[in-house]
Amino acid sequence: MSEAEIIVFPLTRRVGKVRTVAATLKAMRTEKMARAYRTQITAALLNQLGKLGVDPVDQHEPVFEFWRAVHDEIARSIEGAA
Repeated sequence: MSEAEIIVFPLTRRVGKVRTVAATLKAMRTEKMARAYRTQITAALLNQLGKLGVDPVDQHEPVFEFWRAVHDEIARSIEGAA
């Protein structure tokens, strides 16, 4: 019996989630609040990927790419405001 490969919807394509997280982070008043929020979101994403059956070794890259998309969204919103 062969192992099944799990293909999940790319986290970077979850545009609504990326924009919501970016807006929330931008609104944070302190770095401590932002760090706690980033930790909470990261834990939730890892939990979701784990429930989908994604091997823990394969979970880090999609989460990293998600945070890159959030960073890019924050940069776009700052550039658009200028």
